[in-house]
Amino acid sequence: MRLDNTTIYQSVAQRNTWLVTVRVFKKTFPVFLFLLAFLPRALHLVARSTVWHSRAIPFSRAILDGDWGRTLQAPHPGVTTMWLTGIAYRIGKAFNPDYDKLPLQQQMTVELIPLVIVIALAIVLAYFLLTHIFDRQVAVVVALLLALDPYHITISKTLHVDGLLAVFMLLSTLFIFLYITPAGLQRRRYLLLSGFFAGLALLSKTPALFMVPFLLLSLGAWKLSELLASGEIRARLSDWRYWTKMAGELGLAILLWLLVMVATFSILWPSMWIQPESSIGFSVLETLRLGANAHVKPLFFLGQSKIGDPGPLFYPVHMLIKTTAVTLLFFIVGVVFIFSRRIDRYKRLVLLLCLIFIVFFALEMTLSMKKQPRYILPAVQFVVLIAGFGSVYFFRWLARGRQGFLYLSLILVMAVQFAIAIPRHPYYGTHYNLLLGSTKGILEKGIAPGQEQGEGLDIAAEYLNSLPLAKLLVVATQIDRSFTRYFDGKSVRMRDDNVDYMVFARNWVMRGVEAENGLWEKYRTREPKFVVEFNGAPYVWVYKVGPVIDESSYGWPLNAAVGQNIRLLGYDLEPSQVRPGETIQLTLYWEAKEKPTGDYTVFTHLLDPSGGLRGQVDSQPQGGMYPTYLWDEGERIQDRYNLTVAPDAPPGDYEIAVGMYTLATLERLSVIDQQGLPAANDSLIIPGPKILPSQRGSE
Repeated sequence: MRLDNTTIYQSVAQRNTWLVTVRVFKKTFPVFLFLLAFLPRALHLVARSTVWHSRAIPFSRAILDGDWGRTLQAPHPGVTTMWLTGIAYRIGKAFNPDYDKLPLQQQMTVELIPLVIVIALAIVLAYFLLTHIFDRQVAVVVALLLALDPYHITISKTLHVDGLLAVFMLLSTLFIFLYITPAGLQRRRYLLLSGFFAGLALLSKTPALFMVPFLLLSLGAWKLSELLASGEIRARLSDWRYWTKMAGELGLAILLWLLVMVATFSILWPSMWIQPESSIGFSVLETLRLGANAHVKPLFFLGQSKIGDPGPLFYPVHMLIKTTAVTLLFFIVGVVFIFSRRIDRYKRLVLLLCLIFIVFFALEMTLSMKKQPRYILPAVQFVVLIAGFGSVYFFRWLARGRQGFLYLSLILVMAVQFAIAIPRHPYYGTHYNLLLGSTKGILEKGIAPGQEQGEGLDIAAEYLNSLPLAKLLVVATQIDRSFTRYFDGKSVRMRDDNVDYMVFARNWVMRGVEAENGLWEKYRTREPKFVVEFNGAPYVWVYKVGPVIDESSYGWPLNAAVGQNIRLLGYDLEPSQVRPGETIQLTLYWEAKEKPTGDYTVFTHLLDPSGGLRGQVDSQPQGGMYPTYLWDEGERIQDRYNLTVAPDAPPGDYEIAVGMYTLATLERLSVIDQQGLPAANDSLIIPGPKILPSQRGSE
């Protein structure tokens, strides 16, 4: 069949357009990927821990002073986190001499940026490495899944060590995979880079020592795979030259890798320059000690709260509930493809090693008594890697060569991952796998406590900051360090005396932290003033502190209606006898029949036997700290007033006039007494104290 010139030109034009599109994509995708990884992690810090902010400051000061020994701040050792945080801290001080006076939240937001830049760059570098290990399609999908993984974002936007540990271990592993690639090009460079990133991982946290046995296992699996593929197993088993050559090659590779890892570890940690034995000994001994002891505070898992090891299912279950529906589904598909004949030997080896990483790293973490969900993040990355591979190969198989269908399918996968993650910004830790139930369902079943990063405490603080005289409020709170940096008033450890509000956090409630004080059991049946919810699950409860008010709470019942939606239930008065110049305490007990719509002022007027005014307090309820517009329907409020008797007050039996009015107009609310009769002057007259003659007069 002959093609006319127009058809040929159209075909060439389409091909050129496609080539231009590919070139543009290759150049712009890394930038797009970096921004996609960076922005969700950098914007709006949500994290409980402040410890690495506190450690980075003396670390950076020790660097500037040349006091290398003081760079030993923690056994983790957390050096990479302290370097990056310390650099941001020093830059902040250089641009703003009052940087230390900024709110802690602002300081930590600035200090998080270098960590997030490194993590985002690591994801971009992983993309480039994956293009050589697999192909560009797989690399794009894996990188996007990882950049948009809610759990990875949650841990990466924390001023801590686990995000850096995870990405450095990922890069070290990917360079190992490149080292064992069949092409064999630049192998030694890949090996040295793997050792370098392993050193960075070890500087971040000691579980990176896992990379040493994993390297040995990977090299052994590589050589075994080559031996099986050669078809000369019997001949080589007796060939001592083959085994000698292989042992020399592997021995040299391991030695070079270890040397680079140790050099990186030593060069970047100044404490190693002058006290290597103390630095290593402290890290090793403290790691062993911490790993052999459970957290001092209880953990909650599968419906049980206890101090001790939560058991071998802890990490597998958390990987299940913290992966997305997309990741879990295509991880299963990817595992199926590993054992199919649709992939070549090298890719199968890499994917098997990814599975081995997941299983054995989870096992390493399980052997430790001290457990936290975030510790499993390095393994989660390889779940994402297998899932990305599985999605690409599944849709390639389904597309049967239809490229349009393939691209649309992969775009849909990415769109679903995006829709799962980004709408949760900035509270990515509230995500739980939809395939296993809703967030509310998973948390209500007691599978996990939730709120690992203190999500919602900032929202509770914003609510309290919006209240009148917020800076004068005293609030008792759980997870107080996470709450305090957002709250304008004074926060104290959990108690219900001399405080205005109590803030309960889901994580501590479920774990039973501070349960011995009995406050949660005391307040949980009450109606909270404010609740922070994510996906229908309560995360933070704010309670107004006060007694439970019933008929036995007050000595003098009144049951008078004030306005349309408020009742004055009763009152207490003490002492019953005073002299001029002394003070009486009047306690009123209000009830909101419906939520009040106005902001009303309470008046309390002390009247002598002739009706003369001898003492007065006009104020919003509770000294202005709890105005009526904050009251909820059915809520009962205890409201105290201190009335000082005028110095010239004559003796006699006094009365007190009580009511409410609108301050802007001075218009009083109508009052209906307990007999159902309107009160004169819209004020309720109640018996007051007996005023005795003044001491001066009796003398």
